[in-house]
Amino acid sequence: MTNNTAIPRDDASKLALLQHLDINLPNYAVALEISSEDLAQLKIGLEAFDYCLKAQDAANNYNNALFAFKRALRDGPKNANVTPPPLPAFPAAPTTPLYADIFGFIGPLITRIKMHKNYTETIGKALNIIATQSSAVDSTTLQPILSIDFQGGHPVLHWKSNGTDTLEIEADHGNGSFSLLTIQHATNFQDNTPLPSSGTAALWKYRAIYRIRDLQVGHWSQTLEVGVKG
Repeated sequence: MTNNTAIPRDDASKLALLQHLDINLPNYAVALEISSEDLAQLKIGLEAFDYCLKAQDAANNYNNALFAFKRALRDGPKNANVTPPPLPAFPAAPTTPLYADIFGFIGPLITRIKMHKNYTETIGKALNIIATQSSAVDSTTLQPILSIDFQGGHPVLHWKSNGTDTLEIEADHGNGSFSLLTIQHATNFQDNTPLPSSGTAALWKYRAIYRIRDLQVGHWSQTLEVGVKG
């Protein structure tokens, strides 16, 4: 068994930790001698990181929609929807001065909390800064499991990160071959590829593989087949 770091690996979990600390750390600020400057720096880091992830998702979704639009223009089919995708709606940027290496601040802050004379395991659990005990991940056996729902007729894929950095997804939109669709840090993705023409249906297929430090690891998922309608 290995003791994982209290700071998660993936961005979504890192954001969740910042949000949790921002809400709960003020309750223990006096007992742990956490300054108002520390709390302010935590909040600035949270707002900046939250903005960055939301803006990145908006940009990635727009890029994927542009790719699908280009493919329809270039390759068809002739009855494909070729309406240009709407411009991405970015969140409002933070107005406070930002700083680099957010988790270079959070890591030592957590260490300082745990070294304080008033720190207890109960406080650690309340702040989500006690790392869970888990077996070391064998990256050679990793295999994503894809699930799906729909938003506006478009497939929305879901999966678990399982301690990896990103998920590489390929799709076959009815042409008989897989090609790269997206590489995602998040654990969900909406495929905005143009739907079939009104009154028709198509079978789309998806497969995915995990990535760690930009390298594929483990095995490709089982192919997920999805019926879509125009």
